[in-house]
Amino acid sequence: MIKSYSNSQHEILKGILTLNGLGAFDADVTYGDGSFYKHIPEPKVKYDISPQKEGVGAIDSGHLPLPDNSVHSLVFDPPFLTYVRAAREHNSIMAKRFGGYWTYEELSNHYTDTIYEAYRVLDHKGIFVIKCQDIIHNHKMHCTHANVIEWCKGMFRLKDLQICIKPSKMPIPPAAGYKPKVQKHARIHHSYFLTFERSKK
Repeated sequence: MIKSYSNSQHEILKGILTLNGLGAFDADVTYGDGSFYKHIPEPKVKYDISPQKEGVGAIDSGHLPLPDNSVHSLVFDPPFLTYVRAAREHNSIMAKRFGGYWTYEELSNHYTDTIYEAYRVLDHKGIFVIKCQDIIHNHKMHCTHANVIEWCKGMFRLKDLQICIKPSKMPIPPAAGYKPKVQKHARIHHSYFLTFERSKK
């Protein structure tokens, strides 16, 4: 049985391929280090704005060099963090590992540009997989998965939603001389895999 949740993104990706009758994804436009493809076949087309491996085209996912209606499945796994670019100058592990945006508006622009491009390059009933995660900054909740569903309206229909649960982590004890912070939000230990199907114009 393919479940709607798992603690393994590899299990989720295998499930998405199976449920949609795919042997492999046609294109991944945010390929990164290729960690998605440890247990499933590599996509035919691989792009990333900052390639980490040979054979990956240096392409912005909002401007794809693909003809209209030329692929049947596409994967988009963008950064989910905001307000972290400046942290790269201070060797922030999270910023270096995941990348990020100056503001949530920059994140939304990148997501929506890519959604429009995905609509252009996918064929009718093409499969579009987006991995995303909600974030909290300055005690404000940014419900990205709900925003993505809204941004896709009119172009894609939501076909499936799966949740990848991270292992729990113990809280970090405060440094000497600092008061512990009061928690005001539940810790986010999950991400979403949203599967969309391209609609007619």
